[in-house]
Amino acid sequence: MEKAYTVEEIQTIEKKEFKRLKNSYTLMNKAGTNCAKKISKLDLKKKFIVLCGPGNNGGDGLVISQVLKRLNQNVILYCLKSKAYKGDAKTAYKKNQLIKNNYNNLNIFQKSVIIDCLFGIGLNRRIKGIYKKIIKKVNQSKQKVISIDIPSGINGNNGKIMGEAIQANFTYTLHAKKIGHTVNPGKKYSGKISVIDIGIKRATAH
Repeated sequence: MEKAYTVEEIQTIEKKEFKRLKNSYTLMNKAGTNCAKKISKLDLKKKFIVLCGPGNNGGDGLVISQVLKRLNQNVILYCLKSKAYKGDAKTAYKKNQLIKNNYNNLNIFQKSVIIDCLFGIGLNRRIKGIYKKIIKKVNQSKQKVISIDIPSGINGNNGKIMGEAIQANFTYTLHAKKIGHTVNPGKKYSGKISVIDIGIKRATAH
């Protein structure tokens, strides 16, 4: 049975990998690129709506949207303004050449696929305000949803809902499953889970 990790274990593994790489953006770029390639291979022939939040999960989404566009996919990007992003997510924002749409004008088209990059395993507070509205809108749209790493609003350590959560059809989790994927309601909200290789060496992960 494959191991499911705590949030803290994953963060420790990532820190070791950042030290090895000497450039943490390399890991974000690899994660986003590999997710985008897998999404593209689904051959869904639909419009992709990528929703990016303020942290590194949002940074992954910024990479994913750029790579999907490069792979000739039809992509609409929603994200925050530049000042909301820091570190690697800021780098991803600067490198992204797509039109950056504002959440005030969020339009979920019929026959689209939503890529959820609002919040990842680092979420440590209840979701409210604009993000709660976005998540409700996504869930009510009945469109297919692919969550990156974990459905936004699910606690990575215990699977609990942090105020509101995305109901995903698929979850592409980075490097390994998290405990939040394996216990309800997180298990139910994650849909079909695929583990995405992001290039972390086995030695780093132990």
